[in-house]
Amino acid sequence: MTAAVSVDGLGVAFGARAALQDVSFTVPAGSFVGILGPNGAGKTTLLRALLGDVAHTGRLAIERPVAYVPQLSDAQGAFPIDALGVVLMGTYPRLGWWRRPSGADRDGARELLDRVGLADRARSTFDELSGGQRQRVLLARALAQEGRVLLLDEPLSGTDARSRELVLDVIAEQCARGRTVLMTTHDLAEAARVCDRMLVLNRGLVAEGTTEEIFTEDVLRRAYGGDVLVLDGRPAVIDDPHHHAPRERV
Repeated sequence: MTAAVSVDGLGVAFGARAALQDVSFTVPAGSFVGILGPNGAGKTTLLRALLGDVAHTGRLAIERPVAYVPQLSDAQGAFPIDALGVVLMGTYPRLGWWRRPSGADRDGARELLDRVGLADRARSTFDELSGGQRQRVLLARALAQEGRVLLLDEPLSGTDARSRELVLDVIAEQCARGRTVLMTTHDLAEAARVCDRMLVLNRGLVAEGTTEEIFTEDVLRRAYGGDVLVLDGRPAVIDDPHHHAPRERV
């Protein structure tokens, strides 16, 4: 099977602090991969390295074009425009900054907003939307980039149930079309439910594989240390409330 992402000996350092060390893995095209690990494990840094936003050692190859959805906290208030305008921003990389989006591009952006359940909010400014709605707008913007690989940084964090299911439905559609999705998440149960494979990081690659291969006491203890409990023979990670965004308005 064709590899959409290939990483060999990847390392990233910020000054004297190593954020990632000797990370190697391969992701087949069409996969939905969950990237797991505790705070500070290097999950976001890995995505930034794949985007080419941080200097790194080692080798990596990624199928292009690449689309990206940042953490919602990184996008708060970043777009003083309406939802349709945010989605149209996804067309800029292929149009170039000197070309204005066409009528067809605008129709396509409206269709993407409809796909994420926000057709009626096209003229709402980004800061008027709830957290889950903003996350869906950012996903629509990424889809407008027509990327072969989608990198999603905590796209389900702080979202309501409807937003979560809409986001996951869209991801499933993209994978069915042969696109590849890498998603960072702190929610191990959600990852086990929806992802094909998982990568577990703690500055280095702790493990990669299927749910059965990842959800073992050994793997989770190496990743999360003392935050693992074993209940009725099943390992569980103690939830960190600092991971969760405040409850959004309905």
